[in-house]
Amino acid sequence: MTTKDQALDLTEEVSAPRPATFFSNAKVWRRADLSTSDWTVPVTAEVRAELEAVVADLRRQPMPVNLLDHAEFEMDASRAMMTEVTAKVRDGIGFAQIDRLPLDNWEVEETRAVYWLLISMLSRPVAQESWGTIFRDIVEHGNDGADYEITPAGKPLFYHTDNSASRLVNDYTSLMCIHGAAEGGASEYATLYNLYNAMADEAPELLDRLFEPFYHHRQGIEPKGDPAVSWAPALAFDGEKLESRFSPNKITSGYKLAGVDMDNAGRAALDTACDLIQKKELSAIFMMERGQIQVINNREGLHQRAEFKDGAATEQKRHLMRLWLRGRGRRQFDG
Repeated sequence: MTTKDQALDLTEEVSAPRPATFFSNAKVWRRADLSTSDWTVPVTAEVRAELEAVVADLRRQPMPVNLLDHAEFEMDASRAMMTEVTAKVRDGIGFAQIDRLPLDNWEVEETRAVYWLLISMLSRPVAQESWGTIFRDIVEHGNDGADYEITPAGKPLFYHTDNSASRLVNDYTSLMCIHGAAEGGASEYATLYNLYNAMADEAPELLDRLFEPFYHHRQGIEPKGDPAVSWAPALAFDGEKLESRFSPNKITSGYKLAGVDMDNAGRAALDTACDLIQKKELSAIFMMERGQIQVINNREGLHQRAEFKDGAATEQKRHLMRLWLRGRGRRQFDG
């Protein structure tokens, strides 16, 4: 059995008690309040021309992707587009979708380079595992030696915050769609402020429990020699913003790994949070198609993905590139 003293204790990072009032900001909305235009940022003809020029330049003089710096390229229209993305994700509704890049004109590695340059305008890509992986290619079946996240038979991923069990949660998560699935795979995003207000109204005592610590499974991607579980609240408040470590799957498996039974209030709080998002329609639902880039505010929101099925052809096999972005700490996984 793991004791609290043996877990990675992240409770000291909590700096303020949970607020006593409801939130009212740009991240408070319900599904019916939004339409596709609220989260879509179009790729204009000017942006497309800049990106084609970047690819042509890299064909003449290739460079490793992680050495590319957008400041070294003529990309003014692209920077203006990414400023709009940043406004939506950081200060606005909490997520955005760029629609869309001309992937049919580019090789996969050229797409990776363009994706890197654009997303670097928002924030700094950081390692997604302690051994330094920056890009994750998310497919159902990966190739030996590549950095792949293997999706178990297209099963759904339930509401969670990425990297929720580590010292520094990434600020933003981004996905680039190389190919969508043949069927299903819808994305869903809800902000913490939607959830907070709903729970404060309907289940305040269970909301209190989310601000208390849970065990979290660190998924085996933690630095060598570190504890395999962490001890931290699912939600926190810094005096201005809510911050998430909410992930029922990682919390449930964290208790199992620790050899400890989760308390009834803890289970009820996690279940009620997920149920209220569904019941109150507190999330936006959208598909990802080839050439689109999804960006979400990871620390201030929750996301999930519906079950999907791949087809036989390459273009029907779901393939996404993922980057994690964080402005705090070093580029290393744990900062």
